[in-house]
Amino acid sequence: MKEMFGMILVKLDSLDNKVTKNSIEIESIKSDIKIIAEVQRAHIDQNGRDYEKMITLIDNEIGLHSIFLKNVSSDVRGIEEDQKTLEREVLAIKRKIG
Repeated sequence: MKEMFGMILVKLDSLDNKVTKNSIEIESIKSDIKIIAEVQRAHIDQNGRDYEKMITLIDNEIGLHSIFLKNVSSDVRGIEEDQKTLEREVLAIKRKIG
């Protein structure tokens, strides 16, 4: 009976060591998961900030392009009007010269 009891105590001690080892490993895994989650959250946040910056830059570029196009369009209209005026003046001169 004492031998059986001794064997049971040895097995219980072995199980206790394994449980302790597993508990330590579980805590380590929990810590690793928390770190991974924090890193992932940081990446998501940074990605969101970068996305907003890109959208702002694109909006600004589109705004600048619109301004440039309006100016160029206005300049082209002015040139067309000047050309028509010059054509009328040339025709008037030609009529006078005969």
